[in-house]
Amino acid sequence: MAPTLDSIVKMSTSKKIVLLVILLVAIAGIYYYLILGPQQERLGRLRDDLNKAITDLNKSKAIQQDLAKFKEQVVKLNQELQVARTQLPSEKEIPELLKNISSIGKESSLDFILFRPKAEEPQQFYAKVPIDLNVVGTYHNVGLFFDRVSKLPRIINVIDFSMTRFKEPITKGKAEVREENLVRTTCLLNTYRFIEGSVEDKKAEDKKSGDKKSGEKKTAKPKGK
Repeated sequence: MAPTLDSIVKMSTSKKIVLLVILLVAIAGIYYYLILGPQQERLGRLRDDLNKAITDLNKSKAIQQDLAKFKEQVVKLNQELQVARTQLPSEKEIPELLKNISSIGKESSLDFILFRPKAEEPQQFYAKVPIDLNVVGTYHNVGLFFDRVSKLPRIINVIDFSMTRFKEPITKGKAEVREENLVRTTCLLNTYRFIEGSVEDKKAEDKKSGDKKSGEKKTAKPKGK
């Protein structure tokens, strides 16, 4: 039987205190279950969302900083690529480069015994263009020639360098004369040209082109008699 107001009033003080405590505990439990608990859960979710947002923001700031660095690196790499393109001529510029080397030799008063470009040696993104060189001239003029070649805006390496005294007569006008201070210089000049696309890409294109031509031959109709 539920206690009435009169029965509660007639209770002893100790029982009233116990009843009050029970009532307060019940009210607190209802408040926590209905109000405080859900609010704490919602507050926890909001705190997690805030922490996630802060983490994402920090990542975005880091990415933005890295993006600025990447942009600077791209600009720098593009500049280096332009320099490399200047130092590595394209295929159509190679004849002009060879002509310049030959002109420098003649302007340096050298006689060309041999000036022969050899077969190219393809690498990953460039091709080596070797040139057999055999010239005759004074030691000073040979030095002048190589100095002027080194100042060309192209990469030109000199390897297998050899210099010996030249004892054979040379023709000047209609007469053959001997000059004691002449030397014969032989070497290999290595210059390089830029390959548009990798060697693998070129091989794939050549193979594709060959397969296409082969397919055209197979599908060609025989001419009627």
